[in-house]
Amino acid sequence: MTGYRIVVRQAGSGHAAPAPHPQTQVTQDVPSGDDIAREIRRSFQEAARATAQAKGQARVITSDGQTRVITADGRQIVVGPVGVPTVEVPHDRDFMIPPQVVDMTVAFCIMLAVIIIGLPLARAFGRRLERRGDVASLPDPAIAGQLQRIEQAVEAMAIEIERISESQRFLAKLQNGAAADRSALHAGERG
Repeated sequence: MTGYRIVVRQAGSGHAAPAPHPQTQVTQDVPSGDDIAREIRRSFQEAARATAQAKGQARVITSDGQTRVITADGRQIVVGPVGVPTVEVPHDRDFMIPPQVVDMTVAFCIMLAVIIIGLPLARAFGRRLERRGDVASLPDPAIAGQLQRIEQAVEAMAIEIERISESQRFLAKLQNGAAADRSALHAGERG
């Protein structure tokens, strides 16, 4: 076994007592990383064998420095060379979620987020467009005054044109009546 040399430095305690030697060296053999890994692997293998044999329901297979414990329900517990246990679950169709369900779930969550965020934004945008239309429909007060004056002038012209047409009808009636009287007079003189 290879060892490491550990050097411990002690500082003074701050009391008036004499200070210890500035450097005290302690040498101790410490196992290497490979030795620790082998020891951990061996303890995992022993624990796996003991657990499997105690239950009587599992098989223990040791090969290539790995110990596999196959349980009664089909799970495999593998203790690798580093000593880190991993669990391998066999493929079981009964417990598998189809990928379409995952896709539909993601799409549903995205749709909810869009609705929650997009609906208030759409309402605000609609209100803004509504307000913009209301402001554009209101005329300027100066233009409103000009339009009112034009309307009054058009009404006054309509009244005057009606009076003119009434007078023309009256004059036409008088002319027709006078012409009829003359023709009656002329007819009476001839006959």
